[in-house]
Amino acid sequence: MSRFIQNYNQHLTEAERTDDVLVLQQRAGRPAWVLETEGRVRATAEATEFLSAALVALVHDEALVDRFAAAFAGSLPWVAFLPEADQLVFVAEAADTLRACASIGRYTEFASLVDDWRNTAEIWSDPALAASLSADIIDPLNEPVNATD
Repeated sequence: MSRFIQNYNQHLTEAERTDDVLVLQQRAGRPAWVLETEGRVRATAEATEFLSAALVALVHDEALVDRFAAAFAGSLPWVAFLPEADQLVFVAEAADTLRACASIGRYTEFASLVDDWRNTAEIWSDPALAASLSADIIDPLNEPVNATD
């Protein structure tokens, strides 16, 4: 970061010439900053919108959704722990959420969705844990608990 500040014009000129992305590292655990040209950001946004629209079309095509879900499980191995029906739900939700995120240029909701599904797959990977969490609840939830019991 300090080298960039000292010679920012030189760094920006070189990055413009090469179409490189500048990553500015900070000290003391502070987050890095990423600088790129507006043209590069717009191109990435357009490509992401196109790809997300294509994914949505794939996952909503009854003839392709099973094959797509299987291929997707290959790129995210933890998806294989999900029950087959949940794999299809995950793939559809991921594509729909990605498309919505691409339309506004913010992907935090997509990352959150993937994390939630990864956590679900982790539960399914432990058969004892999955069984205990899937079991019926014996005590009714709609009755208040007596504080004296």
